[in-house]
Amino acid sequence: MKLAAREITAKKIALTGGIATGKTTVANRLRQLGAIILDADEYARRAAEPGTVPYASLRELLGAVYFYPDGTLNRKCLRRQIVRDPALRAGVNAIIHPYIAAAIRDEWKRQKELNPGAVMVFDVPLLFEGGLEANYDIIILAYCTREVQLHRLMRRDGLSPSEAELTLAIQLPIDFKKDRSDYIIENSGELDITLRQVDDLWGHLSHL
Repeated sequence: MKLAAREITAKKIALTGGIATGKTTVANRLRQLGAIILDADEYARRAAEPGTVPYASLRELLGAVYFYPDGTLNRKCLRRQIVRDPALRAGVNAIIHPYIAAAIRDEWKRQKELNPGAVMVFDVPLLFEGGLEANYDIIILAYCTREVQLHRLMRRDGLSPSEAELTLAIQLPIDFKKDRSDYIIENSGELDITLRQVDDLWGHLSHL
């Protein structure tokens, strides 16, 4: 774990990373240690569920081809297409991001009332891409090298090298994020090394 140079004085905490850098591993460990995780991806999944406010707009934007016969979103199909189509990606984001922001803000307020002494961590994959870093006092980055990212992405999603490169290109470079984060969890190697860093990080966070 690396602690960046700038002073940390507050408790609004964000966890971010890049595709296949191990952010979920870090979030799950923090949850095990006692943190309340406010997961933007969870709200993104909810946004595409039938009956939610964004669902009708997504159906109108995407058309029936991106949905299964039961009405649920074919996420794998959409994920592959938005990598290749910036306009489609922007359209989807414009629909779901306001929903995510409102839902996660409401949950933050609710958890502050229910658990006023808890450490709460906002799990925000596109923190820097969305220009949201100024909203947080502490930024934790799940980091691995770009080479490891590519290898994991190809193995995890069955992508070719060119497809993996294209997928990484839709996010800011991981080293750009590293230079702008407060805590860096190095996750290029063995899992137990990553978990020890998160445990050390928890010792800092729980005493802020």
